[in-house]
Amino acid sequence: MWGLAERKTSRLRDLDLDDLYDQVDTLRGYVQDLSRSAGKSAGHSYGRARDLASEAAQDAEEAMKDHLVASLVLALGLGVLVGYFLRRGTE
Repeated sequence: MWGLAERKTSRLRDLDLDDLYDQVDTLRGYVQDLSRSAGKSAGHSYGRARDLASEAAQDAEEAMKDHLVASLVLALGLGVLVGYFLRRGTE
């Protein structure tokens, strides 16, 4: 039993703390670089998604303006349909 404890403590004595600190610092640097890279990538993706959504909204608005009568009929039809289902659900 004491032999196992002595072997474990001898391994701890052989451990070079300066080397361990250097490895932890290196690992910290890798993690910081990785998080920076992930942040930049997420920022670029968010910007592209925002631009695409803005363009799609502008295209939809232009289509509604170009086809105003059809847009009004469609909105009216959807309103009637939703009203029908809401009324039917409460009965």
